[in-house]
Amino acid sequence: MTNILTPLTTRIDAMTLRERFLLFICVIGVLGAITDALFISPLLKQQKALVTLLDKKSSQMDSQREETDLEMLRRGRDRANELNIDLRKVQLDIDAVERDIGKASASPAGSTSVSASLKQILRRSERVNLVRVVQAGSEPGAALAASAGARNVLEITLSGSYADLTDYLSALEKALPQARWSTFWLRAESVPLQLTIRIIMPPGEL
Repeated sequence: MTNILTPLTTRIDAMTLRERFLLFICVIGVLGAITDALFISPLLKQQKALVTLLDKKSSQMDSQREETDLEMLRRGRDRANELNIDLRKVQLDIDAVERDIGKASASPAGSTSVSASLKQILRRSERVNLVRVVQAGSEPGAALAASAGARNVLEITLSGSYADLTDYLSALEKALPQARWSTFWLRAESVPLQLTIRIIMPPGEL
């Protein structure tokens, strides 16, 4: 090792200051190139690949988020349309029954319209919804359809809280003193609660 370094040292000592400076610059350049090739360039490539991967993942997540938002918006709109259609059907049924009740109750002198009584009570109880009003005998396959008195049975379905339904029934009982109460069904598994009642009206009142 000494035999190799001794001639090299002798040659460096024989160089001028300018030659030594140029040699130093060449050594620094070679070391920098080696460092770049072994360490800096691979790290830069890895960093660039990682940034590209993150950008790709971010774009995919943004696309999936937009698709999810559009799908939820579409489902919500479809559900709202279905609910509106159902509500219109229920309202049409209620209106049709109220017209029939109005026609039937208009003939007897001094008789009280059940439809008018229901509307008057609903104005005082905004927390109770009138879901359905039908004559029990008007439904195909109804249990009371076989009897002659089924024509005077009114089936009413209400929804609301338990306390509101209780207050509503109390008001309805006072508004229809001539009616007889038949059967109650309470659906507690739904929110709000749904209560179905059957009222037997005297002949000529319905």
